[in-house]
Amino acid sequence: MDLPSAPRSAVDAGRRRLARHAIGALAWGLGAGGAGRARAAEAPALTVWYTIPGLPGMKKVGEAFERATGVRTIVEAPEDMALKFRRAASAGKGPDVFVYAHDQLGEWTAGGLLRPVSPSRRVRADTHPLGLKAFTLGGRLWGYPFNIDSVGLIYNKALVATPPTSFDDVLALDRRLRPQGRRAILWDYTNPYFSWPLLAAQGGYAFRQRADGSFDPGDTGITAPGVLRGAELLARMVREGVMPEGAGYPEMEAGMARGEVAMMINGPWAWESLRKAGVDFGVAKVPSFEGRPAAPFVGVRGAMINRATAQPELAVEFIENHLLSPQGLDAINRVQAIGVPASQAYFEHLRSDPRIETLMASAQDGTVMPSIPEMGRFFMTQGRQTPREALDAAARRIVQK
Repeated sequence: MDLPSAPRSAVDAGRRRLARHAIGALAWGLGAGGAGRARAAEAPALTVWYTIPGLPGMKKVGEAFERATGVRTIVEAPEDMALKFRRAASAGKGPDVFVYAHDQLGEWTAGGLLRPVSPSRRVRADTHPLGLKAFTLGGRLWGYPFNIDSVGLIYNKALVATPPTSFDDVLALDRRLRPQGRRAILWDYTNPYFSWPLLAAQGGYAFRQRADGSFDPGDTGITAPGVLRGAELLARMVREGVMPEGAGYPEMEAGMARGEVAMMINGPWAWESLRKAGVDFGVAKVPSFEGRPAAPFVGVRGAMINRATAQPELAVEFIENHLLSPQGLDAINRVQAIGVPASQAYFEHLRSDPRIETLMASAQDGTVMPSIPEMGRFFMTQGRQTPREALDAAARRIVQK
């Protein structure tokens, strides 16, 4: 399937914006004396921060932008990117464009680090509502959604002919696999991101969301009866050896790669390592619990514009007509799977892969991860407490003033 080109009207509009930017820079230089003229003669540079796995793809997008516009484009992936962005932007520095997950949006907007954005009608219409919801806070949009992350049930097709649809089926599969020295499932179960689909199936929620998109840090649903029942099932699975006590993310990945674990709860970022290990895998929705679908957290990565940027129009041009174009998204996806794109046009290009369609269905069953600092208190037991004690302690910690 060929990728659609960006509408000509959008390209022309982008060129007009760039022309205005260039004229403004020239006028400033002519009015500022010799030093100003020297600076104006230099081509403006646009700096973009992105994550390492897809960095070569983003660099290709930057190169295409540079060829099309003449604007020097610097693409980088600093370590501890979120922390470095906060520090740099607070000092009036940092990248022009910053691509990251939405979950720290509350902190960044409260600190005045981001520019609100107003996507063109074309881009807004192409963006999935889940993405727009994640980046809306206080009635304003703070980033251009890039992709929608959700976990699913990743299964080894050599060990699982038909993926289980309920956790009862998971336990039955484990009983069949145990005599072979294999386990049915493993996930990083002490990490709330991976365990939440089970715990939230019966109506649990992290923080209640208000009508304006903000979250109420004093209203948590972690002690709901359904959450307790999910936690009790999780504790039972560890107690009965379905999942080994103390196992985490490395053990999950290694077990899947070696064929010792048939399934894991994980996201599309894990696909490449499975391919390299030669595992033929499929993706299903996380099994249901007590007849209700699992409800994973939904994370959305987006392109945000630094409040301190001196060239917001260039940033918008890069994002709307290059990064979020089908060609831009494809350049990144070829290097590292982006999972479910927020662009509905590019999703149509990928939906022939059943794994992508499944992840979208999984995300639609879930809830957008709250973007407030209090999520840092959201934690789970590591086996030192009963499920009830753990959830009560978590609730006290989460809503502390």
